[in-house]
Amino acid sequence: MPIPNMNLIDEVSKRAKESLLLYQGCAPAVLLGLRHHFDFLTDDLIRVSMALAGGCSASNGSCGAYCGGLLAIAAKYQPAFTDLSSGGLAKREESRKKRFEFRDAFLKEFGSTLCPDIQQLVFGKRFNMIDQKEWQEFMSLPGHLEKSSTVIEKAARMAAEILLIK
Repeated sequence: MPIPNMNLIDEVSKRAKESLLLYQGCAPAVLLGLRHHFDFLTDDLIRVSMALAGGCSASNGSCGAYCGGLLAIAAKYQPAFTDLSSGGLAKREESRKKRFEFRDAFLKEFGSTLCPDIQQLVFGKRFNMIDQKEWQEFMSLPGHLEKSSTVIEKAARMAAEILLIK
């Protein structure tokens, strides 16, 4: 396997962190970091990815950083949904393998793909994002964005490594 360009990967992760600090959405931050080097990531994809923040619209589901990385990988590798040709089916299989590679790297790093589990790891506590009081507590934690940005940086780095390998 070829060695990815580490300077580019460092830049992607830095820009992802900066994006979180500016815009405060985990999935869009990962995608914005990647967008600086991967022009197939569209404004529309980044815009709608905000729905995935807070564990999928603050519902305690999948981590937004994880979702952002998956979206980026699918944007590159997934063929048209209606392409049922043998070439399209082969591309679907490649896309699945790349997404699973990202999933496995994310699980190795964080032990879970779920937002509450990542919160426990980073903040020492799970927050019920559906409960307004707990949502506010989470959002007002000292260093909230800086601590969250560690997850964003790592997810962007993992996705970039996969995107840079054919």
